[in-house]
Amino acid sequence: MLGAAYAFDGVRYAYPDEKSEFVLEPGGLRIRAGEVLALVGPNGAGKTTLLMLLAFLLRPGRGRIEFFGDDPWTEQARTLAARRDAVLVTHHPYLFRGTVLDNVEFGLKVRGLAGPERRDLARHALALVELAGWESRPAAGLSAGQAQRVALARAIALRPRALLLDEPTANIEAGLALRIEAVVREISRETGATVVFSSHNFSQASRLGDDIVHLSEGRQVRFSHENCFSGTATTDGARSWIEPKPGSRIFFPGIVRGHITCVIDPSAVDLSIPPDGVTDGPNTFRGRVTRLETTEADLALVRVGGDLTFRATLSLREVERRGIYLSRPVLIKFEPAAVEIIGSEPSGEPR
Repeated sequence: MLGAAYAFDGVRYAYPDEKSEFVLEPGGLRIRAGEVLALVGPNGAGKTTLLMLLAFLLRPGRGRIEFFGDDPWTEQARTLAARRDAVLVTHHPYLFRGTVLDNVEFGLKVRGLAGPERRDLARHALALVELAGWESRPAAGLSAGQAQRVALARAIALRPRALLLDEPTANIEAGLALRIEAVVREISRETGATVVFSSHNFSQASRLGDDIVHLSEGRQVRFSHENCFSGTATTDGARSWIEPKPGSRIFFPGIVRGHITCVIDPSAVDLSIPPDGVTDGPNTFRGRVTRLETTEADLALVRVGGDLTFRATLSLREVERRGIYLSRPVLIKFEPAAVEIIGSEPSGEPR
């Protein structure tokens, strides 16, 4: 059984800027060697910061990060070695002057590989990202999507132990993005590299990731950010609610006041075909199916848009039985007890 590529123990990171209140505390994060892990969360959740920590470009203010059983921060030589073994491709990659081949060969040259071996590895990596024959093109003239692919090839050519990707298909058209996903999976299988990537696309995370870590406000949460809502809680003494949009209330049990953030497990969101005029009960909404995708686990990921947007997971059998399809009006319902509060401002009121 493979061990851990990364193991976090009490890690905390806060940016030195006094104006920034963001704190990343990912808890006891463990990433298995050779797995593909997806980081999912809204903007500002901490995905990029976590990737920078995994690449040893940021040092935690507290706690310890083990990389294949070693703490790279104990001495400078170990830090440099870990940075070579954990390669990060950023969302907006920087390319050097010169040609595409110059860029892909750069890291290999720094590591002392001979010219013929460098070129072979670089050309193989370019072929994987569908840029074979682009070796002599100037990097300065590339589009954002092409630059992203060159940066990915540059990282792949290094054969790192950990490949870290910040939204790797964000600037790439949908058809090519699926092929890039296949490349990432192939690299993981061929080389045994541990892959960690961030994405706003829950469907991509489900397709590509062996596991998914959901982040919100610098912490791990159990569910996707797509069912994450914030607002000022109001209570009638028996139950409480927020109103993310005027007229759209999300109810939950207990007495809660102040600003809160809550999530709803997608498997707790029920979808049905609405009878005319029936929208009774708490946490009942009308909407229309805006996305319907399947996974290898025989589940359907259903996004429903309306006054609020929700994601539900249903078995493929239930989708067929209930007659749910793209653009169909549906009724959304979930119990108040399914609402979990993950963040709140202190109000002095017990829940």
